Amino acid sequence: MASKKTTRTNDSKKKAASAKPAPKAATTAAKAKAAAKPAAKLKPAAKLKPAAKAKPAVKLPSKLAAKAAPAKAARKAPAPAAKRGNPVLHWEIQSTQPEALHDFYSQVFGWTIDADNPMKYGMVSSKGSAGGIDGGIGGTMHGASRVLVYASVQNIVPVLARIEERGGKTLMPRTDIGPVVMAIYTDPEGNTMGLIEDR
Repeated sequence: MASKKTTRTNDSKKKAASAKPAPKAATTAAKAKAAAKPAAKLKPAAKLKPAAKAKPAVKLPSKLAAKAAPAKAARKAPAPAAKRGNPVLHWEIQSTQPEALHDFYSQVFGWTIDADNPMKYGMVSSKGSAGGIDGGIGGTMHGASRVLVYASVQNIVPVLARIEERGGKTLMPRTDIGPVVMAIYTDPEGNTMGLIEDR
């Protein structure tokens, strides 16, 4: 009986030795086999299409281009200056005592008054640097003092005609007195004024 048990034991050991390897070894072999497989091939990246070239701008004939171009804002022309009338050229005091008035106005306003002429007519430098007009102080032939303002005109004769048509009166017609050509008139209210003709 002992020999039979021994024989069975030995047979069992042989069977165990010829048995399949442990599951752990099989798992390791499977992993190695999987690693040996070649990696899946990647698909090549899609080729990008070249960007479309910009079309050259169409050149228009100069006449068409001028029409197609937006109209520029028209520059406003400067408003024309208002037409001005005849300028005042000279003022004058006709005095019964002209020399006394020469002293008076030169001391009050600092005007330079030049009376070095045969008529002793005082030419007054009253224009100044800020603008204005020069004047004169002379004697009177009417027995009373008066102030006159002289307008500059191109031709005295037609101006005197317009003055009389509108109610004024000519006191002195166009007269050449040497330094100037002048005239004196009164307006409809009796104010005495003068004209000096351009030369």
